[in-house]
Order: sequence, then C-alpha cells, then structure tokens
Amino acid sequence: MEPLSEWESEPNFNLYENMSFKQAYRILPFAVCIVLGTIVGYFSETPLTVLCLLAATGAFVFIGMELALYVLLICLPFSFRYIIPNLLEIQTPTEPLLGMFCAVYLLKKILDFALGKQQRTPTFPFLLPLCLFIFVTFLSAINTPNLFGTLKGAVRYSTYVMFSLVVYDLVQHRQSLNRLFFASFPSAAIAIVWTVIVLFYHIDEWQWTSAYRSSPFTNYSVYGSFTAVFFLICLSRLLFDNQKYDRVMWVGWLICFGVGLIMCFSRGVWLSVIVAVGFMLLQLGKGFTHKKILFVGTVGVILLICLSLPGVYSAVLDRISTTVDFDYASNRARLLRWGQSISMFLDSPILGKGYGAFGMLYEEDVALVGSYIAQFQLGAHSEYLQVMAEMGSIGLVVWLWLNLAFLIYGFRAIKRIDDGFYRSIIIGLMAAEISLMVHFVVNNLLNGDAIGVPFWGIYGLLPAVVQIAERAEDIKNHTEQE
Repeated sequence: MEPLSEWESEPNFNLYENMSFKQAYRILPFAVCIVLGTIVGYFSETPLTVLCLLAATGAFVFIGMELALYVLLICLPFSFRYIIPNLLEIQTPTEPLLGMFCAVYLLKKILDFALGKQQRTPTFPFLLPLCLFIFVTFLSAINTPNLFGTLKGAVRYSTYVMFSLVVYDLVQHRQSLNRLFFASFPSAAIAIVWTVIVLFYHIDEWQWTSAYRSSPFTNYSVYGSFTAVFFLICLSRLLFDNQKYDRVMWVGWLICFGVGLIMCFSRGVWLSVIVAVGFMLLQLGKGFTHKKILFVGTVGVILLICLSLPGVYSAVLDRISTTVDFDYASNRARLLRWGQSISMFLDSPILGKGYGAFGMLYEEDVALVGSYIAQFQLGAHSEYLQVMAEMGSIGLVVWLWLNLAFLIYGFRAIKRIDDGFYRSIIIGLMAAEISLMVHFVVNNLLNGDAIGVPFWGIYGLLPAVVQIAERAEDIKNHTEQE
C-alpha cells in the first residue's frame, strides 16, 4: 500500500498556513507602505477615508485570507457603491476585498515560486482559458475609443475573474466548504427576506424595477439570478443527498429562497430556473421517479395557489405574452442593443471594440424606447453578444471555452463521484451556473458584484469540491485496505 500523498495530510496544510502567515507578517509593513505611497503619490486628491479602507482591507486579507473570504460573502448582498469624485466608483466592501485577494494571491504565488515551495493543490483545471480570457480582455483595448476607461474596466473585471482562483485555493477541506456555505447562506437569506418585504410593500409596482428601491438589489434580474443560485443548491441537496443531515434546516432554506423566486418578475430568471431544474431532474435517473413526481407535484400546487391570488394570474400572463410582443418597450430596447452589438462586431470582428466600449458607443433611440428607459441599462442585454462586440471573435471563443470547460468537467465528475453529499453539491453548483449561463443569453449581469462574485466563485468552487470528494474517497479506500 502506498502512503497518502503529502498534500492529502492535514498537518501539512497547517504547516503551510503557519509558513504563509510568517511570510505575510514580514511582508505586510512593506506592502502597505508601498501601496499607500503609490496611491498617495499618483492620486493626490484621493480621500483619506478610502486610503484607510484599502490599507485596513489589505492588512485583513494578508493576515487571514480564508476569514476575509467569509466576510466578503457575508457582506456581498449589502455592499454599497462608494464614489470617489473624478476618479472611480467602488462597490464597498466587495471590490476592495476582491482587489486585495488578487494582489495577495499573486504575491503568495510569486513568493512560493521564489522560495521553491511545492504547490499544495493541483493546478486549477480551467487555468488556461481563464488566463487567455483575461489576456483578451486587455488586448481588446487596441480598438477602444477610451483607452483609460477600457484598461480600468479590464483591471476591475480581471479581479472578478481571478476570484475563482482564490476560492479554488482556499477551499480545500470539507470544513472550509461547510464554513463557506454557512457564511453565505444566512446573509443571502436576510437579503432575500428584506427584499420580499419591500416587494410586498410596493406590491402595486411588483413588475417594475422601481419596486426594489430600499432593498439590497437594484432590479429584478439581479435579484432573481442571485436568489436562484441559492435555491438550486438547496434543492440539489434535498434531491440527491440521502445521508443523515438536518433536513429541516435545508427545507427552511429552500422555502426562503423559493418564496424569493416566486416574488421575482423576470422572464429571463423564469427561463433560466426552468432549464436548471430540468437539468437536475435528468440527473435523478430511473430509480428516483417518486422524487420527480413529488417535486413536480409540489411545484404545481404552489404555482396554482400563487396564480389564484387576486391579480397575479393576469399579471403573469401579460408578462409572458410580452415575450413575443415587438411593440413592448423592453423588447425594442433589447433588439436595438443586440443589433448594435452585431454592428460593432462587424466593424471589429477579431478583437472587438474594447472592453466596456458598448456603453461608450451605444446611443439609444429615445423616440423608440422612451426617455426613462434610455437612461439606464447601457449593456448589450446579452453577455454573449457583449463579449462578441467588445472582445471580438477571439474573446467570444475563449468565453465559450470557459463555459464548456466548466460543464464538461462537471458532467465527468457526476459520473465518477457517488458520495451523496459531494454529488448533491456538485449538481447544485452546476445547476446554479447553468441558470446564470442561460440568463446571460438575454441579459448581461457580470459587471455587478451580486452576480459576478457568485458566478466566478462557483467557477472555482466546483473543481475544489470535486477534488475534496476524490481525496475523501482515496482516504476511505486506503483505510479499508489497511
């Protein structure tokens, strides 16, 4: 019998963390001085409060990256936009934490390489397409109408993309996985309950974005997609994990996020959740027909009860009918943006017009869609078309590669992992990501932290969970052989 590999041993993890802490402790004063000095020297008008925020955030991340990850997830639904006059906007505290995560992560990798330390985790399975996507994001600046704006946006977007590497590197134990979920679920549930109360208060404006004022979310698309991520993970746990665990608690989570989804009025969210749930039901197989029937029947009864409420049926029916109504203002705006995306792509088919250029170049026809609508939502209303317009055919190919690599990796993992706990988490993460991928066909939501963080976090979390499951299986087989 061969001994367990070094990176499977728990004491080695602790040793690595102690060494990383000592390195961070020695480097921290120099790093903070360099960062603060650079910022003060370059931006003489930068508010002192922001400098203090960045310095404190950097120190916090250096000292405890895993703890900082949990803080980020707890604060995510409640982050607020802080505007620095004449400079930039920061989604606080999400984006400062993301930026520091990337800086610390890269610094640790450089230090490990310089000191000749062995990598403690296998190589990130999506590293090549991820790096290419970041590279193409910056390369698209060749054709941009605003070089500074594109580079600034590319840096910001790259921090979101690199978040997947941070999550993959930090979540390497089942204990870390449990802490991750219990840091994110209560915070998300509070945000959803808060929003549902606000929507009930503004029930007359239920189908409009204006109903979300005073809630943690800006519109129903962001709210619905965020809610769907947690709903699908809860549903997967209950459908696929037959082991002993607190089912009452998970049913409570499911009801909470399920009610939140019912209150969402986004057609894109409805479609994406239907596709994701269909994917999950296909994974049940022939031996679980009773679960399929129970789930479909329960959903049917809930929908019948909801649609029987006064005014709900007619509102939902009208909303569905607008999907093919070309006179509907939202549809006209979407078609105009799609047409503009194709036009921009044809002008620069290789590298596109530059990251963020769609908002710079697009001019909406107020006569067609109305002045109120023209003031907002300057995205292409499709993540795929926006990538195509801003980063050309090269960017679109790499973006599709990123998505397909994730799905192929997940389907292969489903076939070889039998443990109910890990299997349920893997299917739930895949369903959540599929729902976002489907919604991205008719909307672009990755520019915001409420969707960008879950999307890229799950992108790194899936391979981390798969490898935790495989290590657990290896340890189990090793123990049985002894």
